[in-house]
Amino acid sequence: MISREERLAPLAAPDWYTWTPMASLSPRFHRLHRGLLLAGDGNPHVFGAWCQRVPITAGQAYCLRVRLQCDGVEDLGLHVSAQVVWRRGELPEEACAVDAVRGYHRDGADLLGEDTFAAPPGTDAAEVRVLLRYGAEATIQLLAASLTPGELPPSRRLRVAVTQGCPAPPSTPETNLAYYAGLVDQGAALGADLILLPEFANYASLPPARGEALRDLAETIPGPFCAMLARQAQRHRCYVAAGLLERDGDCVYNTAVVYDRAGAQVGTQRKVHPYWPEEPLGVVPGETFVPLVTEFGVIGIMICYDSWWPESARLLALRGAEIILFPNAGYEERILPARAIDNNVYVAAASLYSPAAILDTRGVVLATTTGAGVVAADVELECRPKCHPNAGGNLNAGPGGARWARNARSTRLFDEIAAEVRRSAVD
Repeated sequence: MISREERLAPLAAPDWYTWTPMASLSPRFHRLHRGLLLAGDGNPHVFGAWCQRVPITAGQAYCLRVRLQCDGVEDLGLHVSAQVVWRRGELPEEACAVDAVRGYHRDGADLLGEDTFAAPPGTDAAEVRVLLRYGAEATIQLLAASLTPGELPPSRRLRVAVTQGCPAPPSTPETNLAYYAGLVDQGAALGADLILLPEFANYASLPPARGEALRDLAETIPGPFCAMLARQAQRHRCYVAAGLLERDGDCVYNTAVVYDRAGAQVGTQRKVHPYWPEEPLGVVPGETFVPLVTEFGVIGIMICYDSWWPESARLLALRGAEIILFPNAGYEERILPARAIDNNVYVAAASLYSPAAILDTRGVVLATTTGAGVVAADVELECRPKCHPNAGGNLNAGPGGARWARNARSTRLFDEIAAEVRRSAVD
């Protein structure tokens, strides 16, 4: 990490130069005693960078580190980008891949950013850029920067098993326990690190109920079904996740639970968008989407009808989810590739009646069932390719894998959507 005391002579050297697409977008550039300055100077369309070009070796991993001070920055992900343009001879920029620091942390008044990337094949130079964009009142001081050989993070390969099926009706709670314990056994036999069961696993195929009768069938967490999940997770030394009907006081929720290899509960996710038939039965909605941190990475959960809202997966991805678990009763299969592609996440779906499936970040189906049963596939969370890479780089769209590159001004649309929803309700 760049120390506060590090001498900044390289930033004052003449090999740092300025770049902007056109003069009307140029920030104010200035060399300071402590480093290099970019300022928006009231221009809402400002777009420009301090740059330094250095030779590199294709295929080698490099660590980009920057130390910055920022003022007037409303949205760090939008206004500030520390990035590497992987140059290939004199080819134009649009033919070159780009990577960028994906997050920062504070050190007093400074922001420190650090990320490691592999130089793509065919590259011979790296252009380090610290970019200011769309920040009329923003100023950035670049205090220190370095691009040095590094090591990519180790592989995070995860074997995921997903299940399709439910007991024949009419079922009982005891039958459901045995049925889904058996599906966990099948997933473990496939070598799974993570096994996903469907939505409503503790209630599927039971005689229909509503109101207080439905509440009486639901279980508090932990309850008998959760105890089975915990035992199976501990027995097989794997993660187990399932959807179930939860009772919390007088409320009934459609909830997913996750247990780790030791049988400890990792967390829960309540369905935010109950399907209309659930609500008249007495099921109430959850409030938000919160990813869960595990030993292998960050998982998010959306339950069945949640998938019809693009915001569900997007919020999970923006909050760091790398794989989204999708327990459901039945779903529209054409939705899942879009959720994976848009958000640069893997998706694992387990279902009562629809095919269980595992999709990669390009929307490609890695494994799927053709009837009741269990399938498994390997996913590599450290490698999340996009379906349409620009010049071998990124699509500039996925909030999970390259959230810096999504034009954050699009958040204005969410304000407009919320306003339109409120307005249309009274038309």
